[in-house]
Amino acid sequence: MTTTQQISALIGKNFSVESKELSGATDFESLEFDSLVLVELAVILTRDYGVEITDEELAEAETIEATAALVNSKTRALTA
Repeated sequence: MTTTQQISALIGKNFSVESKELSGATDFESLEFDSLVLVELAVILTRDYGVEITDEELAEAETIEATAALVNSKTRALTA
């Protein structure tokens, strides 16, 4: 499972979004995620991936695919 798929599943599970509605191109605005939801998602991603992700970074990322790229870049930095 790719990081994009993992994050899509995580969003579906934690925020009651149908997984069929999610793809890498899905943006947080279309999901009607406000700043509070982005804070919650940042906490979940930080916990699950062991890297610090902020709500500001998620707002800048805008999509699930960009969020996956952010997570991957931070996890690679840990192992480098």
